[in-house]
Amino acid sequence: MGPFDRFNDRAKRVLALAQDEAVRFNHNYIGTEHLLLGLTREGEGIAARVLASLGVDLSALRRNVEASIGRGNWGDKPPSEITLHPQVKRVIDLGVDEARRLGHSHVGAEHLLLGIVREGADSPAARALASLGVDLEKVRDQVITMLRWPDGYASSPRPDPRELPSTGPFDLLDRTAKRVLALAEEEARLMRHNWIGTEHLLIALVRHGMSRTLHQLGVTPELARAGVFKAVPPKEAEVTDITITPRVRTLLGKAIMLAAPSAEQVGPRHLLLALVDDPGGIGAQVLIELGATSDKVWAAIAKDTMG
Repeated sequence: MGPFDRFNDRAKRVLALAQDEAVRFNHNYIGTEHLLLGLTREGEGIAARVLASLGVDLSALRRNVEASIGRGNWGDKPPSEITLHPQVKRVIDLGVDEARRLGHSHVGAEHLLLGIVREGADSPAARALASLGVDLEKVRDQVITMLRWPDGYASSPRPDPRELPSTGPFDLLDRTAKRVLALAEEEARLMRHNWIGTEHLLIALVRHGMSRTLHQLGVTPELARAGVFKAVPPKEAEVTDITITPRVRTLLGKAIMLAAPSAEQVGPRHLLLALVDDPGGIGAQVLIELGATSDKVWAAIAKDTMG
């Protein structure tokens, strides 16, 4: 079976619309920019609704594509064949992998959008989104959330994917820190790990709680995931129950101690400082390999805290 055999009707329609957009621009290939236009133009699925909620407008997107890519010149007649750009083939493969990780038997438009996110910032689609002020990780975050809560997403506040217990150390965490731990669980599930370790916590911090600070140190979600995947590869077997490792429980205790002097709730910065102070943890080791040493992280957080 090829990847298209697993496409549902909505994904097939997106691909047809992407080809139509390529024709509109006189291009003899379907690129990630055309695929993004198709996802936006489809209008009804999760992908289209997420893009609309983030302010992606079809007309503005078309103007961006024309300004950055330009129109092709077919001359007297159109080409006999419009082919898939290699980058789109990679996006499709990544979309298939996203569907597999999420335990879905089909590939939908939402998986193709997740594939664009995973392809990274160098694709024309990613550059077009960036020019419209749309962050790739926010796209992924909202797609995953909407897959879990398809009803009422656009009009009601977004809940944490999994509310943590209200007793024990978790009641000392602020809402953002709880969200970080929920994202860490999501990352563990995507990797088919039955534990939440410092490696998953690191990715969650890059995605949400400390994204600006870590990005300033050159740590992106893509680099963090690559480092974690190298250290602890994803597994094949599905998982049901996930537990927090003793190392992460110790980390939570350290974070509570860091927040105690100022009588604050534990926030993402306390989680990150506790993480980098544990050089034996995979999360800290990945940061060090990326050049974000403990001293640099402490200095960056101090600078951000002081404004």
